[in-house]
Amino acid sequence: MKVLFIYPSNDLSYPLQIGSLSAFIKQYGHKTDLLSLFIENNITKKHLSSINDKLKDFKPDFVILSCYETSFSWIKEITAYVKGLRPEIVTIIGGYFPTLCPQEVIKVSSIDAICRGEGEWALKEFLDNPQRKNIKNFWFKEKGKIVKNGIRPLIENLDILPFPDKTFFDYQEHLDKTEKKGERVVKIMASRGCPFDCTYCCNKYIKELYPNKNKYLRMRSPKNIVEELKELKAKYSFEKVGFHDDNFTLDLNWLKEFGSLYKKEINLPFYCATRVESCSDKVLDILKKAGCELLLIGVESGDEKYRREIMKRFMSNQSIISAFNRARKKGILTWSFSMVGLPFETKQMLLKTVCLNWQCRPDFVMASIFYPFKGTQLGDICYNKGWVNLQKKDQVTSYAWESILDHPNLSDLEIKIAKYLNSLTAIRSSFFWKQLLIRLNDLIKYNRRI
Repeated sequence: MKVLFIYPSNDLSYPLQIGSLSAFIKQYGHKTDLLSLFIENNITKKHLSSINDKLKDFKPDFVILSCYETSFSWIKEITAYVKGLRPEIVTIIGGYFPTLCPQEVIKVSSIDAICRGEGEWALKEFLDNPQRKNIKNFWFKEKGKIVKNGIRPLIENLDILPFPDKTFFDYQEHLDKTEKKGERVVKIMASRGCPFDCTYCCNKYIKELYPNKNKYLRMRSPKNIVEELKELKAKYSFEKVGFHDDNFTLDLNWLKEFGSLYKKEINLPFYCATRVESCSDKVLDILKKAGCELLLIGVESGDEKYRREIMKRFMSNQSIISAFNRARKKGILTWSFSMVGLPFETKQMLLKTVCLNWQCRPDFVMASIFYPFKGTQLGDICYNKGWVNLQKKDQVTSYAWESILDHPNLSDLEIKIAKYLNSLTAIRSSFFWKQLLIRLNDLIKYNRRI
């Protein structure tokens, strides 16, 4: 079978989840292609023309899209366009949004099926026999009814999976386009899942779907990760590695093995994410020795009580400040993740977040505007209280820039001011100014927001 993956996005990142599916089904003789659509706000005639050209050239049997809640409006428009041109093509939607909100996605007339949870084995079974309707993880439409199958167990041993596909598009061109020479980053995943129960994140709720949910966090072996990077180094030119896992430092023994092997075999600077609770001197020493140059740390909110009771993030303000201080003393740059415009948040709480980031002295702050993801505790609270502005929601395709809430305590302007005030707490770092210049260049070159 021939499968076309379409990836609509407002950034230029490589879609790891699609690469994983492509590599897996290729093992069984299926052919794949990728169409990446960079969309700033709305789908244009140029985007539709690209889809039309790809359908004519590749002639796929299936079109598959991975769906975030913020991209759902694009997904509906793209699938309607595909069906208008080629009604016989089977359209399949996967990703976290159909996993958490399957009814909302499957009811769209231009969508034939959805895949909930991990897609490798489910997609392989469907492509091998498209007439089957008893495939776990899949929901289908059949004779006006919806066939709902249950969720299969998680893949526990990630080392059995092939490395994500980089051959269904020009990956070197992608690397050269997204960063200048000397800064080109290969992005990979060392794990799947997260053991924590943050109320604003989908991981907690997706985990509960699986029969083996106690195995939700799974790590690839250090050897497997290094083998992938060695293969990439032999084929492509790049200078850095980015690990895009929710938590890279939870298992100290794993980290020790990884650090030693990575330094010996790869020896490139890298960045990764950690939690405040994991920022011990021992962990930071391992990371520094292995080549970690940048650590991404979630601060989230500066209000300790709110963070603990509402967000279920159980760390004190002092422990957050100490984590940043320890990383700085080790010579590792830090990147703070924070949110503004949270449910129940007040002006005083906004200022607390700005003050906490100032005390942490991060080298960069990514302050996102809270987005109420359906199926999460905080998201559902916003819907139940009638705070979600559905008209705004249809227009907002990135949670970084606009609030979709009619917030009871804060205006849109106050939320945006807080976002940029948090960003400015990093002005004491030269890394901040370097990142600002990169973003200004993106603004000029791609008309992307700062």
